[in-house]
Amino acid sequence: HHFPEGCRVLLDLYGTNTDPRSWDAPLEFRPERFRGRTENPYDFIPQGGGDHYMNHRCPGEWIAISQMKAFCRYLVNEIDYDVPDQDLELETGELPPLPTSRFIMRNVRCLD
Repeated sequence: HHFPEGCRVLLDLYGTNTDPRSWDAPLEFRPERFRGRTENPYDFIPQGGGDHYMNHRCPGEWIAISQMKAFCRYLVNEIDYDVPDQDLELETGELPPLPTSRFIMRNVRCLD
């Protein structure tokens, strides 16, 4: 495709990351879908598209991944909490898209 000089191009991350041609039931939380999956650098682009050695990617990608792993370990291994019923529907017209009720945790306590 030809883009005229000075044209702005926007990568539709939401559309790409929820494309049903790449993902079965893309709006369902199913982390197991990544287990054993052959990686395609354009199916899921949270930090930019393509191979990180050859194409433009977010320079903070590895820091963000490290922080997410540490946070997930904390949520799973360091604290206990209850998640009450809430409206987790995303408003996709907002940036960043946030759940309607945000995300509520109750009875948060440290594990000994």
